[in-house]
Amino acid sequence: MTLMYDDLADHPFSPENIARESGEPDPTERAWSRWVDKAEALLEHDLDGNDVAYAGCGYSMDESFDKFREGMTPEAYVSLVKGRDRYVGEFQGR
Repeated sequence: MTLMYDDLADHPFSPENIARESGEPDPTERAWSRWVDKAEALLEHDLDGNDVAYAGCGYSMDESFDKFREGMTPEAYVSLVKGRDRYVGEFQGR
């Protein structure tokens, strides 16, 4: 026997499960996305460190996510990054 649902409200799964399965971002994902957008706009480049020489370029997506979870603002993170001696690249000094 196959059950058919005309409306997701009648679906046996929770709204959270339906949202997750449909690919809709949750509030934390949306907040993280806004945080990244703001930090990248302030840095004028992306947060992916592109540290191919493994010398430490002074920023990374992983570190920025940790700072986001700790409650640091994008502005404070950018200030932290730009204050590091190892922050290098074509964007230094902006």
